[in-house]
Parts: sequence; C-alpha cells; structure tokens
Amino acid sequence: MSKTSKSDASSYEAVSYEADTDTAHELLTVLKDCGMEDAYSQYDSISGSHVIYVCHTDYARANDISVTFHNDLEDAGEENGEEAAAEVQPVLLYSNSDEKYKDNLSSAYTFLIIGVAGLIALVLYDFGLIPVFNTASKILFNVVAAALFTGFIIAGIMSLRYSRKLKLAIDVDSAMLDKAVSYLEANLSKEAIENSYDSSDIPDEMKYYRRTDAIKQCISSEFDDVSEELMNEICDRYYNSMFGQN
Repeated sequence: MSKTSKSDASSYEAVSYEADTDTAHELLTVLKDCGMEDAYSQYDSISGSHVIYVCHTDYARANDISVTFHNDLEDAGEENGEEAAAEVQPVLLYSNSDEKYKDNLSSAYTFLIIGVAGLIALVLYDFGLIPVFNTASKILFNVVAAALFTGFIIAGIMSLRYSRKLKLAIDVDSAMLDKAVSYLEANLSKEAIENSYDSSDIPDEMKYYRRTDAIKQCISSEFDDVSEELMNEICDRYYNSMFGQN
C-alpha cells in the first residue's frame, strides 16, 4: 500500500486501521467506488497498520460503509474458515428486537412466578402447613426469605414494564418500516436505483453500497426522524425485495 500525503491533513479523519494490506486496499477501493475519491491510505509504522483517511465531511457515511465492510468479512470468515472479502449479505434487524422483547417478557414472568410462589410458600411455612425444616431463628429466616422473594417480584415488574416499552417501540418501528417501504415502492424503482450511479467500472460486489446509498437518500428526503438502525432495516428490506439476497 503506497503512502499518500495530503496538503490539508486537518480536513481528513481516520476511518479505519487495517493490519492486512489487501484488506486495506479493498476497503479503500470500496470507498472510492462510493464516490469518496479523496480517500487515501497511509502506513503507520508505530501501530503497524494501514490507516484509511477520508474527508471529514464524508466521515459518517464512510464509517457506515466500513462497519458493513468488516461485518461482511466476519461473516465470510465464519462461513469459509478464512478472512476474505465476501459478497454483501444484507441482514434484517427487526427479528432481533422481537426476540429481545420475547426473552425479556419471559424473564419477567419467570421472576414474578418465583417471587409470588416463594411468598406463598413462606406463608404456608409460617403456619406450619409445609414444615420443611427447623431454623434457629425463624424471624431471621422470614426476613431474608421475604426480602429475596420480594426482590424477584420487583425485578419481574421492572422487566414487565421494560417489555411493554420494547413492544411499543417495535410496533412504532414496524409501522414506520411498512410506511417507508410503501413510499419506496411508489417512488423509487429498480431502474432509478441503477441509474443513480455509473455501473460501468464498478465490480458487482461493490454495487450494494451504491444502491443502498440511493435508497437511504430517498428515505431521508421523506422521513427525517428515522433512527440509523431503522434506516438500515428499511434499506435492507427494500434492497432484498428489489435485488434479492446475495
């Protein structure tokens, strides 16, 4: 990787540090293919890595591309047993949020059942209905056991409240996702996406980034209150409907 100098280094920010030369070169190629022609690499002898720099105005977008790029490398490494570039495989995030809600709700019910059952058992024990064992200090045992089971109930209530917040957030995001996808279907065709960039000199595996840029720009032009996670989710769903999963 050649060392490149820039006249105004203060206007550039480091977006990635790559130990592998080929990986650094490939990421730099992706960034340039996405329109960041000023991106460059420089070898840092202290850290022993290739530092990728981009103009500070492109940093946020370059960082998103870098994260996606490295996630793809990790997926490829898990599948092939080696660190190599792989074709992009968009992943929907909504199922993870739904699973988080279900797991949290299950934990809430578990805490509540244990807490309530424990307090009932403690009352029955105090009345001698379930003489499990004798204790030297019945009062101390009751205090400790009651505090423990009450703690389970409190934890269950807090988890239940949090689950309701998660469910509400999922419902809101789901409604926004459907609304955004419907808007894209009506206003952004597959042909419009392909015409948004010059595909003549771009490898097929790099087209994903240019296509998703066009989709995100269309979403941002209509919806200004979409979180980054939801933005990626909408983009991935619409991308898959247009181009399918690689």
